[in-house]
Amino acid sequence: MKGRPASFSSHPPTRRVTLRACNTLMVSRIAFLFFLLSAKAGCYAEEVSIPRECLQVIAVVTPAWDSPTGILWRLEKNDASWVVVGDATEVTVGLRGLGIGRGLHPDGLHGPIKAEGDKRAPAGVFAIESAFGTKGRQSPHFPYQRTTDSDRWIDDPGSSHYNQWVQLDDPGIRQDWSSAEILRRPDGLYDLALVVGHNRGPVVKGGGSAIFLHRWSAQGRSTIGCTAMDPWHLRELFESLDKAKRPVLVQAPRELLPRLALPTDLLVVLESRAAR
Repeated sequence: MKGRPASFSSHPPTRRVTLRACNTLMVSRIAFLFFLLSAKAGCYAEEVSIPRECLQVIAVVTPAWDSPTGILWRLEKNDASWVVVGDATEVTVGLRGLGIGRGLHPDGLHGPIKAEGDKRAPAGVFAIESAFGTKGRQSPHFPYQRTTDSDRWIDDPGSSHYNQWVQLDDPGIRQDWSSAEILRRPDGLYDLALVVGHNRGPVVKGGGSAIFLHRWSAQGRSTIGCTAMDPWHLRELFESLDKAKRPVLVQAPRELLPRLALPTDLLVVLESRAAR
């Protein structure tokens, strides 16, 4: 035999094509597996604004910056997924709507900026620090302090105690403020309240102070900077909070949600709910 023709190969063309296809398929499967593992990790491959340990989110979404009303959802992370817990709740925010606050979210967001006395509630992502009120409540999972007649939250930007809780009978406190929020109010507005970590570290003078979640003074009535709801839902919210789950407040007009650097899976749930 004089040798093989030039076109002849020990590996037929069909086999070479099959091997190439198998390699492509294997690469595709590896890429897909990597995608699934990233999703299983909670979509934290990108830098996000909520702590990795956060397993509870209170979300308030309003239709627009100047809207004084919104909807609240409670969410918890179940395994690798964010799920809505309970029913949606109507809330009110500032009389003039929302303004970008100082919290866990990225800097440089575009929109009205929250300032002292502007009648806007803060927009962004914030830690829910603690609770206080006039009753002797107890929660096994979330810090609560009963208020007294001497408790104040300082809202005077000129004070060295600006945006801090102080007690008038504390001998170490020099009273250098001209105005302060009374925490044991006679009208019952702060019978139960949750402290929102807006402008808390570092504190910027004039950036806004005394931001709480509390009961509304009348159904549907807006606030001068807090977020309000009916007393029953407020109590349910308080009882659901667990400090170990690092709860945060996500509060924003719908258009701001994609710019808050939220985990992708959480953003998908919130945008889906807000679109209804």
